[in-house]
Amino acid sequence: MSDSKWLRADFIKQLKKNYYMKKYLSKIVLIAFISALSNSCSDTAIDEDSYVNLPASTITEISNETPFVGTQIVLKGTNMQYVSSVTVGTSAFKIIKQSNDNMTVEVPRQIETGPITLTNKYKRVFESTQVIKPQYYTAKVTTWPVNIQKGKPFLLKGENLDLIKEVKLNGKVVSVFGAAAQDKVSYSSAGVEMEIGEYAIIEMTPKTGEKQTSPSILVVKPTNTYLPKQSLMIIDFDAPFTPVNGDATSPFTSNTMTGQYGKGYEVKAASANGWNGIYVKIENNNGGQGYDLSSYNKPHITFLVNTAGGQGYVQPILTANGKTEDRHLTGAFGYGDDYKIKTANWEWRSYDLEKMGFPVVKGKLDKIGIQFRGGNVNGTPFYIAVDQVMITDGPLTPTIGWDCETPAGSTWKILPNSAGLSGYNQGANYASLTGVSQGWDAKLGQASWNVKALDPVAYANGIWINFLLNTGNKEGYFQFDFGQGWMHFTKSQGYGDDYKFVPTQNKWVWRSIKIVPGEGDLSKFDPTKDFTMGIQLYGGNLAKGTAMEVNVDSFIFTTVPLDPNLKPE
Repeated sequence: MSDSKWLRADFIKQLKKNYYMKKYLSKIVLIAFISALSNSCSDTAIDEDSYVNLPASTITEISNETPFVGTQIVLKGTNMQYVSSVTVGTSAFKIIKQSNDNMTVEVPRQIETGPITLTNKYKRVFESTQVIKPQYYTAKVTTWPVNIQKGKPFLLKGENLDLIKEVKLNGKVVSVFGAAAQDKVSYSSAGVEMEIGEYAIIEMTPKTGEKQTSPSILVVKPTNTYLPKQSLMIIDFDAPFTPVNGDATSPFTSNTMTGQYGKGYEVKAASANGWNGIYVKIENNNGGQGYDLSSYNKPHITFLVNTAGGQGYVQPILTANGKTEDRHLTGAFGYGDDYKIKTANWEWRSYDLEKMGFPVVKGKLDKIGIQFRGGNVNGTPFYIAVDQVMITDGPLTPTIGWDCETPAGSTWKILPNSAGLSGYNQGANYASLTGVSQGWDAKLGQASWNVKALDPVAYANGIWINFLLNTGNKEGYFQFDFGQGWMHFTKSQGYGDDYKFVPTQNKWVWRSIKIVPGEGDLSKFDPTKDFTMGIQLYGGNLAKGTAMEVNVDSFIFTTVPLDPNLKPE
């Protein structure tokens, strides 16, 4: 081989060697990069192995293990700068300041003895070996109530009243009504046996110090409450109504649809028009007679609304003396509205018409209605559905007991809505039970469910239990069981029931019954605490051998009656 050929061959061989070397090195670099990336992702995820490597915050010293409530203490330890919460049990300390090795916290006034738990931003939890034993200031009542309105809250005034351990009324422990302040606190008298004209005794036991006992306090008839006037159904979308298109020029659609109770009404647009015109108006003039709200105490417009996770807007309109006015839904009413509404599902809403600023409310109205518009929904999808537009004498304040969509007892059947029962019920299902009356000799079936405590402030004006009833083509009866007392259906409630329901002739009808805790069979019923509610199917006053059918739906507690046909007296 000549020197030139040998050199050319050697050069080509070297090129190939360099090529494969570079390719090999590229693979090594790529593998290393992937490995590093994998390790980086592994470090980011807080799994069981990496969790233990995250910094924990610890306590080594507490400046005062027997502090007075409301005072500040210093915690010394490690990684204090990462601490996000300091607690003893369910009582949270206020963090005043913190550094890497110490932090200052304020001892909550509501606290019991226990170790301190630290939780930091890495979710690491540390429990101290030291135990906080708080000291309490002595609670002292300086002013007892002059009288106690039966079934209503009573007020104590004094010092450190948020540090009361227990209050008894006529020997029964009663619960705090609302939130306790240092200088005053209210307690509920609901469920306490006492008669008007008699005298009651209050006993107050502080967390520290001597127990105090009140002088005899006169029990008087409750005042400052009112009996709501008749609830008025303005539009339920099952009865005939006339939607009128407004001046909006952008595209939208509106139709009846399946509502929460029977039919509802929906409006939707691919792109909302903001304040550029009204989509639809729906009004009712009560057959030309109008509506007289002059005797109403607190007229509210109440309705069900559903935006299905989107946004929409609807507003009330009132016409008086030939002039139509509209008002807006804002955050002032507690629902978070901002000239637009957003809900995940159906929600009850109640708005005080006077507080909305309508010029005429407690007087003669020509028409009452609603109108749909874009409002603060502009350029984005618009959807809203409404149902059961009513005027109620006060807010509805709903608490759902049993919606009858799922079982709440082994003997009541859950059935899909039936065309064989006229009128409308709620949702997709209802509860049903049939049998043969045995009078009062035997219970034919029961259902029961848990109810969260009814807020005594929200329900201060009264409690109504509402439900839909249908006895098919037969007769029926049941009684309520509130765990702490029974309640029967009698003629005094406005429906003509007499320990047996007036037959509904196969139609769904409302029953709205006012219940009075602390009186009669409910003398021991305290709805300010969680309770179990049930219905017990008996023949009652139905003759033995009578075929029975009871269909029910939508048990709901409110502060005004839902039945628009009931005239409270």
